[in-house]
Parts: sequence; C-alpha cells; structure tokens
Amino acid sequence: MNVSPSITALPPADLLPESVRPLLEDRDAAYDRWSDFDAEHAPLLSESWEAAYEARDIVAAAEAVAAGKDPMKVKSALVDARDRRPRVIGAFRELVKAVNVADRALVQEYRKHVNALAPVAAAGLQSTAKAYEDAHRALLEARAAFGRATAFRRYVRAWQGSGSPDFSDSGSVPTLASGMAPNAEPGLAEVREVMDSFRAAGLSDDASADAPADRLVKIRFGDSQEMELAYSQARALVGSANVPGVEWADPADAPAASGAVDQEATRA
Repeated sequence: MNVSPSITALPPADLLPESVRPLLEDRDAAYDRWSDFDAEHAPLLSESWEAAYEARDIVAAAEAVAAGKDPMKVKSALVDARDRRPRVIGAFRELVKAVNVADRALVQEYRKHVNALAPVAAAGLQSTAKAYEDAHRALLEARAAFGRATAFRRYVRAWQGSGSPDFSDSGSVPTLASGMAPNAEPGLAEVREVMDSFRAAGLSDDASADAPADRLVKIRFGDSQEMELAYSQARALVGSANVPGVEWADPADAPAASGAVDQEATRA
C-alpha cells in the first residue's frame, strides 16, 4: 500500500513568525511535487492496477482482430506497466519522505516561536468578544423596536375598527397580529412569522391594500334600545333566532345585497 504524506495544518502565512514562513514554502512545494506525481501516475499506483492494464490489453487485442491485424503484435500495456511500476513506486515513496521531512522541520521551527502568537491570539479573542457583545446588544435593541412596531400596528388597526385601546410604547416583545406571542425563537424566523401573521390578517406591508377594519356600528333591539359594537358581532346578532327582533340601527350598515360580496364579512 502506498501511504500518502502527513502534513500539519498551520495558521495562514501572514500570522506565522518570519523564520517559519520559508519552511512552510518548502513543505508546500514538496507536497505539490508529490501531489503532481501521484495524479500523473494514479493508474499505476492503484491497488487494482494489474486488472486495469490487463483490461486495456484485452480491449486492444479485440480491436486488432476486428481490424484484421495480428493481436500478438500489439504492444502490451500490462507488460509496460509491470516494467514502469517499480520505478514509479520508488519515486512515490521518496517524494512522500521528502514531504514528511519538510513537515517535521516546519513543525519544530513553529514550536520554537509559537509563543509570539499568544498576544495576537489574545487580542483577537478580546476584539471578537467585544464585537459579539455589541452585535448582541444591537440585536436586543432591534428586537425591542420591532416589538413596539408590532404593538403600534395593532393599535392603529384597532382604532380603525371597533377598538379604542390606550396608546403605550412600553412593549418590547414582538407579537403576532392576533396579539399572541410567536412560536419561533428570536431571529429571522420570528420576524418572518410575525410579518406573515399581519399579512394573513389582511394587513399589507405598506397599508395601501389593507382589508376593511371591523368598524363600530349600532344595532337596535326589539324594545328600541340601541347598542354600539363591532360589525362582525352585529352581523352575527341581526336576524339571529337566538336574539329575535335585532336590526341595524342604520340600514346602510347592513351587509351587501344578496349576490354581492360582503368585503368585511369575507376579509382575512
């Protein structure tokens, strides 16, 4: 079995001490020579090399017979491979040895000077920790702002309809259009879930195509008393067998005539 060289992975050259860099170049050059040789002679270095070259001879002989030629005069690929393979293996092993020797020299020199990398590694740790903290703080602030924005969108929507909630900008947790908490964890999935919930509720991204709000209307009971409530609730009561005698206080609030589309009743 032909064993490949073993090389040690080190940091990029610009992080290495000056004395180590030439040895890295030498090791990499030795590795490239081995790699090129290995690719060039891969068929001969394969464990199934003999069967592969024998198959070539079989094909060549069959083609010779088909062409009316003497198959025994065809040059044998297998014989040629047997002749060349020992030299290829010898060269391969020497190239592997050269890579391993160069790698050991590189590692020895690197270990002598690795202490010089400690301040660089420490500085990198400190700077990235600070960047991580800043990014996390920015994420929390952005999420809180997003939470206030979801609350304000719901607040405006409520006033457009039958609600009259008090304004508050103290909320900091994003909510769905329904006011419920999203299932997704904080992050992009949470943003998508929240935004999709508003769209599903009939609220467009720029409010230009919002579905009609559930406005306030009045209904009149059989005893002439009137009540103000949401359109969706009024629509369920007017004409209900459970509460007879309920009618629209203003006929203009009644659903569209039969056959027409009642946008408020069919909104998302």
